[in-house]
Amino acid sequence: MDIEDQFNKEEFAILLERAKGDRSINQYANEAGVSAAHISRFLRNMIASPPTPETISKFAAKAQNEVSYEDLMVAAGHLARKNELDINSHDRIEKHSPMDVRGKMEQLQRKFIQVILADLYEKPFKWSVEKHEEKYHFSDMILNIDHDGYNRWYLDFKPSIPDRYHPTFQPFFLYGRITTFELNETDKLTIVVNDEKVFNMIMKRPPLSLRANLYIMLIDLEWGKIVKEEKLCGYWKD
Repeated sequence: MDIEDQFNKEEFAILLERAKGDRSINQYANEAGVSAAHISRFLRNMIASPPTPETISKFAAKAQNEVSYEDLMVAAGHLARKNELDINSHDRIEKHSPMDVRGKMEQLQRKFIQVILADLYEKPFKWSVEKHEEKYHFSDMILNIDHDGYNRWYLDFKPSIPDRYHPTFQPFFLYGRITTFELNETDKLTIVVNDEKVFNMIMKRPPLSLRANLYIMLIDLEWGKIVKEEKLCGYWKD
């Protein structure tokens, strides 16, 4: 099916209006780094082709009202639909109940993306979001970058639900999966967590012989910022 056939213009316009919030189109455009006229045309359903993932990442980085990168990507037809959107009430209808752990984990992952995108827009190097490739099961987000010798950045999200759910993530399972994929010297892979205890646990248990540039990142979701990122191991040559 052609991508234009999967582009839901009406749904995308509603999401974009929510993302804009009470700001004017010009204010939102200036913050997101996208033409105000371009935003206006999307809001009026005047564009037949969906925005690129890179443009969507700009919309999401400055979005209000909890509109996420994933929401916009689904409406644009770039990602398979996981949630249904009630167009009349503008409310999201989750497949899982509010108490469901999986639903909460997905919500945290969307917040991870927004924090990372917001941080990237402050960086001086070039980057772009790449459409997720199913073959890379160890990553939740893929970026093309030009920084510190890296060309591609894979991010694997391991969120923890504060005060409700104790993470059972064991890094060795991920290390084992990574060994089954061929990574290059210019690839970077980062495990992203929001619990400092998990961060410290992984720092104390780095892989001993993994052929990858592997990092661990700690995100503070309350403040919406990346706290730190440390390298666990480097790519070794034969």
